[in-house]
Amino acid sequence: MISISAQSEQLMQAFQSGFEQSSFSNGERQIMLHAVEVFSRKGFVGTKIKDIAQSAGFSQGYVYTYFKSKEDIFTRIAALASGGAGRAVRYAAQLRGTAIERIGWLTEAFLSPDSLAMQHWRLMLLLSSATDAIPDEAKRISKERQAEPIEAFIPLIIEGQNEGDVVQGDPLMLALAYFSMVQGVGLARLQTTMPLPFPTAEVVLRLLRKNG
Repeated sequence: MISISAQSEQLMQAFQSGFEQSSFSNGERQIMLHAVEVFSRKGFVGTKIKDIAQSAGFSQGYVYTYFKSKEDIFTRIAALASGGAGRAVRYAAQLRGTAIERIGWLTEAFLSPDSLAMQHWRLMLLLSSATDAIPDEAKRISKERQAEPIEAFIPLIIEGQNEGDVVQGDPLMLALAYFSMVQGVGLARLQTTMPLPFPTAEVVLRLLRKNG
């Protein structure tokens, strides 16, 4: 595990807690977590309920007690993941510290391989790579909520600019650039099997830090 700060650990626990509170039962959570992994491996079209059940160690009948179909599972995951990034930013905003410190802790939590955020990047990869195949409802939810993390992040950018730690510029453009880079690093980590040294949170922060 990559060494991260105590605040980032706190954020990762908040991600997990938010996921647990959004789900009905432990069984349901396990099904969704395994479904993300199976969807990522086999694609939406190639995935069957039996594949998800087998991965989670459940019977197909047990999966059907919570979900009507694989479309239902995928749409539920899309709803949770689409709101997850926005919630993550709001968690970070509530921590004590300067704006650039909170952004740094958030970035560590987003990029940690052990974070639930990695499940979010997996789903984003699926949504972008199989747009014709995935359920329309999942696409609608994702589209409606894609601006939430940007909107929640802009006040942190402005606060950091007022404190003199974040570069001047259009806060919206800076927020878009930040999330493009974070998501890009997260997706690259998922897609690459070679042991490459991926950019750290500190490298990402150079995009925003006033003194580089």
